Amino acid sequence: MAREGQERRRYPRSRRGLPVVVDEAGPGVLNHVDNISANGVLCHTVKPIPLMTRMRILLELPKPIKHRVDAEGIVVRCDPDDVGNDHFKVAILFTKISDEDHEAIHRFVEHDLSQPDD
Repeated sequence: MAREGQERRRYPRSRRGLPVVVDEAGPGVLNHVDNISANGVLCHTVKPIPLMTRMRILLELPKPIKHRVDAEGIVVRCDPDDVGNDHFKVAILFTKISDEDHEAIHRFVEHDLSQPDD
């Protein structure tokens, strides 16, 4: 069990989000990625997505990594966002991701965490 204030996640998360997300659930469902880890993503959506929904996610990791990720995952959490009742925070756990994509995300997060805070 993690101590109070201690990170419990297996993989660290990026501090910055990603502006473009593409999924097969339809246009306008996924808005942007709030943060990403090698284990999954936290997305903002304009519609709630039921738990255990399977999704295919395509996203572009920016420079210096510059890599396109093509992964599959399942929705493990969907909560109303603080900005209003028409937006939701959706956590997606990767269930199928290539070793190359997994490593690219890991490098992206390491690079992001090594940068000074804005």
